[in-house]
Amino acid sequence: MLRRVRLYSLSTCPTCKKVKEFLKSHSIEAEIIEVDTLESGEQWLAIKELRKINPQETFPTLVVEKAVVGLDEENLKKILDIKNDNDS
Repeated sequence: MLRRVRLYSLSTCPTCKKVKEFLKSHSIEAEIIEVDTLESGEQWLAIKELRKINPQETFPTLVVEKAVVGLDEENLKKILDIKNDNDS
């Protein structure tokens, strides 16, 4: 399974630094977006995107997106948070 990992972070945030260390120690490649170091236009876009994912706009926000190859219904249900008909 493929996955894309993106971290919305602040360069001065101690918790953000711990998340980056965690990812590095587990050899997880991630796109790291240091929001506070972006130019104003890029910063505005990053915060707009972050707000869609995390309306509280708190840092760090880690996004793990998965790509499912082929038809794996159980995995799709898990990723998409779909409950079985019997799980009411």
